[in-house]
Amino acid sequence: MAKYKIAWMPGDGVGKDVLDAARIVLDKIKLDADYIYAEIGWENWCKEGNPLPERTVQILKSTDCALFGAITSKPKEEAEAELSPALKGKGMVYASPIVKLRQTFDLRTNLRPCKAYPGNPLNYRDDIDLTVFRENTEDLYSGVEFFPTPDEFRAAIEKANPKMKRFSGAPANELAISLRIITKRASRNIVTDAFEYARKYGKKSVTVVEKPNVIRETSGLFVRTAREVARNYPEIELWETNIDAMCMW
Repeated sequence: MAKYKIAWMPGDGVGKDVLDAARIVLDKIKLDADYIYAEIGWENWCKEGNPLPERTVQILKSTDCALFGAITSKPKEEAEAELSPALKGKGMVYASPIVKLRQTFDLRTNLRPCKAYPGNPLNYRDDIDLTVFRENTEDLYSGVEFFPTPDEFRAAIEKANPKMKRFSGAPANELAISLRIITKRASRNIVTDAFEYARKYGKKSVTVVEKPNVIRETSGLFVRTAREVARNYPEIELWETNIDAMCMW
């Protein structure tokens, strides 16, 4: 019996090539593992109307880890057009299997190191050494969207927030709404992940990048939570900046 069970998910396109190359390396180091093929991607969407079949989710729950190649993702109308004839017109809506994986397994932290190594002619600057932490499961990735917008939903939000009334003249089939959902729990988790990383690797600061001067409630909750978390790490400085300013810097 192998020491590890690894779900093997090539997915679409170049994903197959990526995992073929990965397998060469894994075999070379003689990793003691069983590789269990799991379906994911565009072919499953076209044939079944689900790019992440439940059988794949069950495989992931029974393995130690997964190697995932790549997937194809297309807008709503294009995705529906490529469904098999038997599935068309049944109200199926394509949803990214990557987002579903994140939400199902609480893969909240998208960690992106960015480090410049001296001597690389492609460096913008030689002193860049930062790591980006992005929350993967909430915000607009929550996937709570409406189109056409139900009358009862519109009535409820118009009553709750007078700013919605300026859209009251828009027909339901000319108005789409996506909810930006932020919870304190997820905010605390991602900020804590960043501070723990900073402490482990000797980083001097953590910068929260948001837009609380305009998106006051959701960004505001995130920033307030970050300040609370920062109190547990007095040796690390918390910086705050707006997303548009960060992009210009």
